[in-house]
Amino acid sequence: MKMYSEYRAQARETLKGRWNEMALLMLLIGLIAFACETPSFISTLFDMLWLVPYGSGMQLLAAMLLTVPLYFAFCNLLLVYSRGETPEDSYLASLFKDFAAHWSKYVLSGLLIVVLVMLIAIPTLFIGAVILSLAYSLVPFIIHDNPDMGVRDVLKTSRMMMRGHKWQLFVLELTFLGWALLCVLTLGIGFLWLTPYQYTSYAHFYEDIKAEYADKPAE
Repeated sequence: MKMYSEYRAQARETLKGRWNEMALLMLLIGLIAFACETPSFISTLFDMLWLVPYGSGMQLLAAMLLTVPLYFAFCNLLLVYSRGETPEDSYLASLFKDFAAHWSKYVLSGLLIVVLVMLIAIPTLFIGAVILSLAYSLVPFIIHDNPDMGVRDVLKTSRMMMRGHKWQLFVLELTFLGWALLCVLTLGIGFLWLTPYQYTSYAHFYEDIKAEYADKPAE
């Protein structure tokens, strides 16, 4: 495995000339995520408390059907760029093309991960939830590379590949903490650029784990 600084350097090289395009995609996904909050926001704004359960349910449904698949598709667009490849379509068309191609698997895998994380969160004081989230962090990438693989096998493969690597990914995430604090000072605007930076580094991290995992004998 590489040094954490090397993954960040690889990410910067990958994003060279693409920073603003990826920031625009993050803005689009963020606006869609915000739209998922609209029912709850309206019910609070106009004191229509009877709408709160409806808003919460619609928010969760919209998140699972739209936001999560878009996030997974965004991760895989960054994976394509991290490999030095250029999609045939524009970055926006490529995002929605991947979204449409793998939508059902993105939704089902995202739903299963959320359920598993929620079930383990409280009993383990959220420590287990963090560990489980790290174990399933490779799911979008695995779906991209294995479009015919079933969701259960995708989750299992992610767990297997992340054995012995969860701490490394956790520390890699922590290396962006300083940048995240600076982004807060920009009222969150900086996250439009920071998030692609983070997930491009995770894509390069995945590439190393994938190569290592391919060399292991089958269990």
